Amino acid sequence: MKATQITLALVAAFAAVSVQAQSLTKPGVDAGNINARGTVAAAITQIGGGSLRVGNGGIGNSQRGSAIGGGQNIRVGGVAGAVTASQITANGSVNGTISQLRVGQADADNEQLVSVGSVSDTSANNINVTGNVTALVTQIGGAAASAKNKQALLVGGIDDVRANNIQARGTLNAIATQVTVNAASAGNEQLATIGGARRVDANNLNLDGTLTGALLQSNVSLGGVFNAQVANIGGVNNAAARNINAQGIVTGVLTQVSANIASGSNLQSAVIGGVEGAVVNGRVEEK
Repeated sequence: MKATQITLALVAAFAAVSVQAQSLTKPGVDAGNINARGTVAAAITQIGGGSLRVGNGGIGNSQRGSAIGGGQNIRVGGVAGAVTASQITANGSVNGTISQLRVGQADADNEQLVSVGSVSDTSANNINVTGNVTALVTQIGGAAASAKNKQALLVGGIDDVRANNIQARGTLNAIATQVTVNAASAGNEQLATIGGARRVDANNLNLDGTLTGALLQSNVSLGGVFNAQVANIGGVNNAAARNINAQGIVTGVLTQVSANIASGSNLQSAVIGGVEGAVVNGRVEEK
């Protein structure tokens, strides 16, 4: 599979550029059992640019990062988009190169999403996801002025989900890079979730994340405020659960870089098999 998508415009608003490899992303689906499996063995490239780009992606709409509204979205073996089901099984594998590039003069509410064997914005009784990446993943964004943009990498990850039982496993065996370069930035986010979960309401939550390759998050700007870099390897961010079992292993390299001449209220967070910002009514195991 080889896919190249290019969008260039002076004014680009609400323009969608997406690749869905064996994934369910239709909003409003009510199903019994869902099985989604996807494999990428070649190269996928997405390139976007413009003088004014606003609202391209899931951030500014009700899907909240589900790859429905637009932006640059690649989902391999996953489920997203206001889906309700009894059982969800998602498996994704990337053995080829994935590249996303977005350059503009003024950027706001735009999204670059790579989701491999992951589930977002869904409700289910049981969810079982597995994601594996063994090739290069690159997300690059740049603008003279940038606000509320998002770069998200989910590998066997769970985001914005309500379920009874959740089991998530993710492995990154290659190099993943998230880079933003802006003259001025505010409210931008770089998120990498490997076998982890965030914004989840569950009864039993079992997570297993492994980083054996390298993960780089870099944000460079002349002035930056309220920007965030979050790496979650087999961990939990902002969740409510009865029982949590979180395991994270890093034998590779995890790097977060934030360089600003003037900055304030910026965040760098790395959760490795840990629990951060969670409400737990029962048992927690961190490994």
